[in-house]
Amino acid sequence: MSKKAGIPRIETGVRNLDPLFGGGLPKGSTILISGPPGSGKTILTQQMCFHVASEKQPALYFNTLSEPTAKTLRYLNQFAFFDEKKLDTAIRFVDLGVILRAKGLEQGTQLVMDHVKATKPSTVVIDSFKVFDDLAHSKEELRKFSYELVVKLMAWECTTFLLGEYGVQDYETNPVFSIIDGLVTVTQRELSGEQQRFIQIHKLRGTDHNRDEHPFVIRSTGIEVFAPRVTIRRESVADTGEIGSGRLETGIEKLDLLLGEGIPSGSTLLIAGVAGTGKTVLLLEFVYRGALAGEKGIIFSFEETEERLRATARGLGWDLDKEIERGMAEIVFIPQPEIQVEAHLLMMRERIEKLGARRVAVDSASVFLHKIKDPQIVREKVFQLASIVQNNQSVGFFATDIPYGSGAISRFGVEETVVDGVILLTSTEEGLERQRYLEVYKLRNTAHLKGRHSMVIGQGGIRIFPRYRADDQPEMPPPAIETSKRLSTGVSGLDDLLGGGLLQRSVTLASGSAGIGKSTLGVHFLLAGVKSREPGLYVTLEEGPEQILRSAEALGLPLRQAVEEGIVEIVFMPRQQLRPSELVATVLDKIRALEARRFVLDSMDQIGPEGSSDPSELRRLLDNLVGQLKRFGVTSVFTVESRSVYSTDTVTDQGFSPVADNLLMLRYRNNEGELEHTLSVVKTRGTAHDRRTHRFTIGKGGIQIGGGSKTGSRSSGKRRGGKAR
Repeated sequence: MSKKAGIPRIETGVRNLDPLFGGGLPKGSTILISGPPGSGKTILTQQMCFHVASEKQPALYFNTLSEPTAKTLRYLNQFAFFDEKKLDTAIRFVDLGVILRAKGLEQGTQLVMDHVKATKPSTVVIDSFKVFDDLAHSKEELRKFSYELVVKLMAWECTTFLLGEYGVQDYETNPVFSIIDGLVTVTQRELSGEQQRFIQIHKLRGTDHNRDEHPFVIRSTGIEVFAPRVTIRRESVADTGEIGSGRLETGIEKLDLLLGEGIPSGSTLLIAGVAGTGKTVLLLEFVYRGALAGEKGIIFSFEETEERLRATARGLGWDLDKEIERGMAEIVFIPQPEIQVEAHLLMMRERIEKLGARRVAVDSASVFLHKIKDPQIVREKVFQLASIVQNNQSVGFFATDIPYGSGAISRFGVEETVVDGVILLTSTEEGLERQRYLEVYKLRNTAHLKGRHSMVIGQGGIRIFPRYRADDQPEMPPPAIETSKRLSTGVSGLDDLLGGGLLQRSVTLASGSAGIGKSTLGVHFLLAGVKSREPGLYVTLEEGPEQILRSAEALGLPLRQAVEEGIVEIVFMPRQQLRPSELVATVLDKIRALEARRFVLDSMDQIGPEGSSDPSELRRLLDNLVGQLKRFGVTSVFTVESRSVYSTDTVTDQGFSPVADNLLMLRYRNNEGELEHTLSVVKTRGTAHDRRTHRFTIGKGGIQIGGGSKTGSRSSGKRRGGKAR
């Protein structure tokens, strides 16, 4: 069986209107365009006429009693679609008003057909057809006139437009509505605080047309219909290729580490947070880093002007101006009072396609949709916006403002169900400061890192401090310490007390009074590694690197040489600026870069800015750090200061002891008016150790353990001093 040919279609020339008709107007059909005065009926029809009319297929435009032809042409001249060259050749305007007033309805059909026979038009317009309602003496006369006119125009294969100010009450009572092939209404009303025009196709025989109401505007270019429900369709996998077949890295420091293998192409992420959490900066850096990597990006801003965004970028040390000038980035600013959701959705699609944008940022989706009160419509518009991104195989970041204190992850409560991922930005009061955090709340088809991670905004942009890496498997227990291999402490006599030295991967906690030699012990430990070419990292939270180096030189310890040779690195992290959550990420980055095998943290009781007082959070942080160090095969020494100069009742005041495999207690002792340095090995995991208290001295060459304690030794079954905690 042969496939039957469909009815030929006519392009209207009105943007986005043809898809509503199912591909254009059926040729030879009779369409009634209804609407109140000023709704746009005449301009709509005239625009279609100027688009389709030509000398071979002319259009006849009949004016009845509504408006004289001269006035019509004067107003037409202001539109871009108006072509004066088509007048009297492709388009002929005929004023029927005088004749109709003189001869009445009975002559109407003949008058129209006389012009049709003379012109042989492909398109006929009668504006306004409702005049014939007024001239008819009865419905029967109107029905007869309308039927005869429509049949005769069909016989001439004319596509006919009948314009009139009809209301809903006319649809069932006026006979013309049973004769026409199509009914299109144009209206004007207030919506979301604005006067808007709408078009709707109620009827169109033989077509699968769209039945929804769609907004439109009248501009100097003519009428433009906004119909994202029809024109923005999410393309199938067969049309675009496999969704997520490519991956995108943001280029933002450590964010890519959290996102794992990257963001699948075509994905959209909601960047959610209350005011001041860094949403705009994140979007701005997302586009800027992409431009540097050769990926074009565009920012649609509904809050900040282009100049303010450029200034923000300059303040962060980015040359965004250069990327904009070379066409790699673009900023489109739409002031909030001028937002038209339907219109700007289509504009955004065009700008993305024109630029070929790989990255799309919307700041913010909550402002863009703020006039919409229905959550279902919000969901629909977010879906359309996400479809634009997916169809272009871009990656979209949509900012959304969360109501403060609500506990929600989006403004309207529905956006997160549409997008592929959510990045949650939060801030909390810690001590005397408010700290920012970032959490990858969800990301489809990606093994991302969970949990909150510290975030700082400063010169250079966003810095993220991950709590751990995906490949570190934090849920798994850390590897056991190596019982077959020992490392020297570098302190004369101490290795013997420890049963031969420190076990590899072990963590040693050295607790001591102020000035007793904890830092010197750490220096010894690193220098012992230098002899076997084991790189070491020294992180100091109190003294600067130069002070550490000078103190070592005063004791004749060659730390400066080791630093200059690159075997040892000293990193100063002042407690006034240190956020505990940054410590793990910073230390692990340094250890990876240096490939360190030994690590000293001096001193762990200085972790956290002044005013922070959550010991449980600090303990979790230390447990995490210890676990990571062991996974990297690093052997560590942590120093901690004791408030007590003499007391041995407790090893630490903060309860840090459980994180350590080895506990060294350094205390002063008053011996006949002279302060002596003493050292006790309180605990060593996995090995026997000397349990006595020993005197030690600090001088040229550093620390030296002396003979046994003057107080004698204790039983091997007991430890000297108090309990470890």
